[in-house]
Amino acid sequence: MDRNIQLSSIYLKVGRKYKKLIMKHFLIILCFSLNANYSFSDTIVTNGKFKELENKVKQVEANQINYRIEKDLIKDTYSNNYEKINFFITLILGLVGILGYLGLRDITSIKKEYELELTRLRSIKVEFDTKSKELDSDKKKFDEDLKSIIKENEEQSRKIKFIELKDKVRTLLKDNSLAGALEFANAALLIINNDDELLNQKGIILFRLNQMKEAVDLFKLALQQIPPTHSTILNAAECFYFANEIEAAKELIEQHKPIFEKKENIKVLELFKIIELYFSKNEEELLAIAKRNVDIDNLKVKSKHYIGWNLQEAIYFIHYQEESKLKTILKNLFWFYDAQISGETLLTRLNIALPSEYSDFEEFGEEKNPI
Repeated sequence: MDRNIQLSSIYLKVGRKYKKLIMKHFLIILCFSLNANYSFSDTIVTNGKFKELENKVKQVEANQINYRIEKDLIKDTYSNNYEKINFFITLILGLVGILGYLGLRDITSIKKEYELELTRLRSIKVEFDTKSKELDSDKKKFDEDLKSIIKENEEQSRKIKFIELKDKVRTLLKDNSLAGALEFANAALLIINNDDELLNQKGIILFRLNQMKEAVDLFKLALQQIPPTHSTILNAAECFYFANEIEAAKELIEQHKPIFEKKENIKVLELFKIIELYFSKNEEELLAIAKRNVDIDNLKVKSKHYIGWNLQEAIYFIHYQEESKLKTILKNLFWFYDAQISGETLLTRLNIALPSEYSDFEEFGEEKNPI
């Protein structure tokens, strides 16, 4: 029994050893096989690369041969061209030498002549610049003179146009064509806006058209002239009174008292007083003035009360007033002052008794109402 066990044990050990030996040989064979396969594949790849390198070497050798051929061809071509160039240069130099021998100037003489001509051209340029500046200066002076002449002509034309318009205003105002006169006055003032006479004429036109506010504003503007003329001061004072701006009129009179105290202007203050009485509705004083102004010299005759003073503006003023007893008194008083009715007619129309000292005078029929 023990022997069998021993034998079994021996067999197991032998089997194990044999098994290990078989496995070892198997692994050796497997490794050899794998190594052989790898070496074979590596040999294939190496052979392919070798063939590729061999082809490239052959290509390089072929390119080297082509390069040598092209180089030889270029060298031959260059050699031929070089010979041709040398030939042409030699030919040209020969021709230059021949021409120089025949009498052509050398380069030095040509250069000197060129410098001489260049100097002459520079001198001509300087002279031309000087002449050009003189011409520009003359042209500038001519332009300035021409502008001055044109400006002077324009100024003369403007003055002539103004004189024509002003004369037209004077004519139309004399004919009492007020609308036309106003248009020409406005046109003339666009040319010269500070002409004293024209400002007075326009003020009178506005007054006669019953544009009192515009007339007052214009005379205030005319008074700003330094110094204002006597006619402007007198007309402005009259306009202020007719516009019922009594205080402004009195202030103006006070500022220019010497003008109104002149002998020829004394009676104008009486006229202004009459207008003030009209606005204050002092009927009694107006009748007293009418009675005082009738005397033996003007009882039967028509005579001007104001010498050198036009009452036409006063008549226009009363024409635009509303009908009243005061208007009747003032209207007949202005007609009397303007020599349109006699003193007797004035007293009769105002119902004033004829003074006893005038009763012996011959009776005259009453005049018709002035137009």
